[in-house]
Amino acid sequence: MTMATPCPRTPRLIDFGDLPTPPSALFRDYVASRSGALEFFASDWSPDAILEAARRAVSHERPRAAVAKALVRQQSARGARAAECAARSLADDRCIAVVTGQQPVLFGGPMLVLYKALAIRRLAAFLRERWDGPVVPVFWIASDDHDFEEVRTITVFDAEERPGELRYAPHDDPGGRPTSSIVLDATITETLNILRSLLPRTSWSDALIDQLAAAYQPGRALSDAFGLLLSALTPDVVLLDPGDAALKSLMTELFVREAVERSPVSRMAAGVGERLRAAGYHEQVPLRSGYLSLFWSEDGARRALAVHADSIEVRGTNRRLSFDDLASLVRARPEHWSPGALLRPLAQDLLLPTAVYVGGPAEIAYHAQLGAAYADFGVSRPVVFPRPSVTLLTPSNVRALESERLSLTQALGDVEQLVSERARQEHPAVESSFASIRRALEREMSTVSAAVSAVDPTLEAAAETTLGRAWHPIAALHEKALRAVKRREQTRATRLRRAHDMLLPGSELQERRIALCSYLARHEPSWIGDLEARLDPWARAHQVIEL
Repeated sequence: MTMATPCPRTPRLIDFGDLPTPPSALFRDYVASRSGALEFFASDWSPDAILEAARRAVSHERPRAAVAKALVRQQSARGARAAECAARSLADDRCIAVVTGQQPVLFGGPMLVLYKALAIRRLAAFLRERWDGPVVPVFWIASDDHDFEEVRTITVFDAEERPGELRYAPHDDPGGRPTSSIVLDATITETLNILRSLLPRTSWSDALIDQLAAAYQPGRALSDAFGLLLSALTPDVVLLDPGDAALKSLMTELFVREAVERSPVSRMAAGVGERLRAAGYHEQVPLRSGYLSLFWSEDGARRALAVHADSIEVRGTNRRLSFDDLASLVRARPEHWSPGALLRPLAQDLLLPTAVYVGGPAEIAYHAQLGAAYADFGVSRPVVFPRPSVTLLTPSNVRALESERLSLTQALGDVEQLVSERARQEHPAVESSFASIRRALEREMSTVSAAVSAVDPTLEAAAETTLGRAWHPIAALHEKALRAVKRREQTRATRLRRAHDMLLPGSELQERRIALCSYLARHEPSWIGDLEARLDPWARAHQVIEL
């Protein structure tokens, strides 16, 4: 079975507000460069703004040589020669970075992971023509994250384009462990065999399975496996694993300040959060009072740190530390500490000369709360760039939409309502006959109501109740007739539901649920480059690409 590669068509666009579950008003206003949202960011996301952010990035002192050395070592360990060469460029004082990131996920995760990687490559290429110095795309692997439930499952669609969940279930539940310390056991091979049985057999599917098996091996950390796969798919992108002890040592003073000053980043983010709410926007990170945006990893577990008047409590243990002791521990063993959601962007841009950061709606909303913290910590603030938001249409999806004369926004709506509407349209006599009897019943009961009300006005309400009771069995018959129509239209209903499940699996956008391996199995290796060429990173709307 051989699948076609994409044809060079321009993507169609759907306004973010027209999506079934639109992103936040803050995100939509930022994408549209509306002034109310822009006041929470360093600038808009125009080319001029990016170049200005690049100038700010190179003007700040940072440990360039040490970061470059660590990243060269990481790329070398993955055998990524192009990325290793790019990592060396980070030591250059004129070098800037285009950065994105994602937590490690089973078998590469959903399509948005690939969209992020392709976006930073496109933007890096754009900036190289405009910047007097090296431009390096960097993908931050969030290996400190510890939400195993979120990363253990992917949604795969099979040869018949039916989506289904694939779940990695190791012998021992690693709940609470960062992905850098979740070591894959023998059950990953069983999970890979299930994936093999689900994916369609194409000229490239066996090679994809071999590639996945080479990365996701028993005995390897989940974050390392994710990095190996992503490096193979985008070999010129520098992959940064922040769990590296050498990199953690460069974040030490950031961690110490967060601890000793009792989470200044949280206090400043809370203040901006109040301004966001006052402006009619949401607060992406509702802060829990009394916690640091810093975690301590010990014996494999990542633990929250609660602030008390005179000490820090390591949650889940009986241990308390004075602020001085905590600072000493951070400086002595920085590899045991990791930033929380609010502190992570500061750690990232402390290490990297970030001109532009590519993020999704939630990540952009995080950044809206961090302007004061960037200024206070003396870290140059990058331009925040919306990652491409994309729905891919397979040929069967296109045929289904065309045969039903549906727009994509209709197909993304309530599928059961759509099935009913199409059934009614194909059997108009059913609808017209019931509409006719309703009109007749309402007309005759209106006459009756007028007559009895003339005799006794209190009988008008009784007449209305009688109408409802009279209509009830007719409405029940109407519903039974519609169900019969739907049964006769089962083929059409199946086609509509299948197309809907592909476009909006689990009521989420396809990019957030469908695993990238579902598409990689259907297309030759050059497909990634074809897709990259067709993505428009500057689009201010959701993109629809026909395959």
